[in-house]
Parts: sequence; structure tokens; C-alpha cells
Amino acid sequence: MKIVLFEDNQCKNLYPLGLFHPLYDLKIGSWTLHSIIKLLEIPVFSIIREHFNFNSEKNQIAEIDNKSPVLFLNASIEPDVRYLEKFKDLLNSGDQFITTSGNRVAAALVPPGKKIPDNISAGDISPLLLGMELPLENEMFVTIDWPHELVASHLKLWNSNIEKIISKGKYKEKQPGLFTGENIELAPSSVVDTGKGPVIIDSGTKVMHFTYLEGPIHIGKDSLITEHSSIKDLTSIGIHCKIGGEIEASVIDSYSNKQHHGFLGHSWIGKWVNLGAGTSSSDLKNTYGNVRVDYRGNKIDTEMQFLGSIIGDYAKTAVNTSLFTGKIIGVCSMIYGTVTTNVPSFSNYARSIGQVTEISLEQVIKTQKRMFSRRGVEQKDRDIILMQRVFEMTRHERTMSEEQINF
Repeated sequence: MKIVLFEDNQCKNLYPLGLFHPLYDLKIGSWTLHSIIKLLEIPVFSIIREHFNFNSEKNQIAEIDNKSPVLFLNASIEPDVRYLEKFKDLLNSGDQFITTSGNRVAAALVPPGKKIPDNISAGDISPLLLGMELPLENEMFVTIDWPHELVASHLKLWNSNIEKIISKGKYKEKQPGLFTGENIELAPSSVVDTGKGPVIIDSGTKVMHFTYLEGPIHIGKDSLITEHSSIKDLTSIGIHCKIGGEIEASVIDSYSNKQHHGFLGHSWIGKWVNLGAGTSSSDLKNTYGNVRVDYRGNKIDTEMQFLGSIIGDYAKTAVNTSLFTGKIIGVCSMIYGTVTTNVPSFSNYARSIGQVTEISLEQVIKTQKRMFSRRGVEQKDRDIILMQRVFEMTRHERTMSEEQINF
């Protein structure tokens, strides 16, 4: 029995998210779909977008034989740890099926004897599975279809997902509801409030003086929480992060910094992001109504009263940047002043104080190398190649943007 995680043609609806990582590696509720699947301890293969493929890597489909059933799972399925038992049941039964989530193929179990072409692309998997005329089952899984749904899913899944973190981790319960890894530093002046849920602090993390931690929250390995910070409920922080100010109900992925004062709420922050001192993101409209987002030419009612910012990998904000409610910030962008519109990837955005310009690929690659070196990470050829590919993939954002961008 094997599992194949596949991407489909609707990945683009999540951009700028998933440009530097397959969608199964997007973190929600401190889990990714991939990390959940790995708990099954069976072979896992992937069919992902072409820009992630490198010549040195093997074609994973060529390694999949057709002698046993294969469970195909859409990489956009939300990482709900409660799905783990459903995955086990489907694998154990071996019964062929296909199921959808909205208009997407969410999962299918392909019986032995059905050959998958070696050269199939990510966009061709869904049509192939639909063409097999497998028995259609009722919807079993929810997929993430739009960027704001990462925040909604995080809030929905947080309590069940955090329980799984505790049960699978090696923690000491230092006091009721406070779970810690090894070699953490928790300043005696800090306040830990577990009245609404647990506080999890992973190994190697330092929490400085006069910090307020309100559960349920999860702080990843080797992170720093600076003095006078307020980290409130429903917050997930990745590894190697430097965090300060006030944060609630947000995901901050690994190697990202928000080290100084400023508010961040109901937001999703990618990897290698830096939010400058005083950066704040609004998560509530003055009218108290639902937040509507402009995305890919559509005006979408999120049905969420609280929604902050969605910020792609490698983006950076200058000191005292203010982000309006529900704004989407592209990868590798650098933003200044007041942000009232979505920001294209690879853009210098200074609309309130100047103009919007394209950031050169050369500059972005140099910046990545400097960031990596500060964290002891080596910039490899594949990092540069991937950056080049994403730059070209997002070029249309800058040419089609409502902003006047100078090249």
C-alpha cells in the first residue's frame, strides 16, 4: 500500500502561498498534511508542480508499481489530525473509490492493475482519476481553496491539532497545562496562562522577561520570545523564529521574525518573513462586517469577521508599516508605509510615500543569501534556481497589477 500526494490545476488560486513549497507543506494548526501522513509510516510519493522538479531528482511515479492499491490525496487537503484515522481505514479496507471537495478531486483509492503514466504532470492527475470511473463517495475531506481559508482552517483545527502535538511530543508538564521540551529558558517574570488551553514550548526556545503567554499556543524549537511580548491564544510559531509585540490567532512559519512591538492577529505568515518594528496588521473592519478580499479578479466574502494579513515567503516590511484588513502580500516583496491593496510578488511597495517598483532578481537572490547566512543555512544552487522560476511565474502579477509598477 502506498500514498501519493498530488497537486492540481487549482494550486494557482492559493498564490502567493505554495510558490516555494508544495501545498502539502503549508502549516496550519502547527501541522502540515505531509507531517500527518508521515505518522502512517508507509511509503509516500508526490506529484507536484513542474517548477519544483530538478534534474537530479528521480521521477517518483516511475517507482510506483501497480501491484497494490494506491491512495491518492490532494495536497490541498487541510491538515486535520483527525483525518489520520480515516486514512488508516481507507488503506486497510482497500476498497476503490473517488471523492471530491467542491469541484476538486480530494482523494481516490486506485486498485491494483491501474497503471499511472510515468511522465504524468500534476495538472493531469485529477482528470486521470476521474476517467477511471471509480465509485463516487460522499465528500470525506475539506480542501484549502483560497488563501484566507488557511486562517479559517487554523482556527477550526487548532484545539484537536494541539492535542496531537502533546501526545506525539516528548514534553515535560512543568505545571498544569505548560508543556516544555529540553533546554528551554522561561524567565521567572513571565506569565503563563493555561486557563483556556495548553502552552507548548519546544526545545531550545528562550522566553524573556515580562512576557505573557496565553494558551492554547505552540512555540517551535530554537525560537526567541522577546521581553514584554504578549503571545495570545490560537497562535502557532515555527522553528527558529524571533517574536515580539502582540500576536493572537496567527500562524508564523519557520525562520520568520516579528521581533519588535506591533500587533498581528488572525494572520498567516510564511517562511523567512521579516516584519519591521512597529508593523501592525488590522484584523477587524470599522464596520464590524465580514472581511472581503480582492483576489485574482474576484471579490470574495470570506464570511470571517476577523482576518488580518496573508504574507508570502521572504516578504519584508519596513518600520511602522500598517497593513489594512485582509491584504495579501506577495513573496519576496518589500513594503513600506500604509498598505491598502494587495501587493504583487517581487515588488517594492511604497504607494503611500512614493511608488511601486519591481525588485530585481539579482537583489532578491543576494538578500536570500544574507538571510540564510545569519541562520547558518547554506544557499544552494536549487534555492537560486527555484527563486528564478518563481520570479518568472509571478511576472504577470506585476504586469497585470492595479498598481503602476515601474520596471
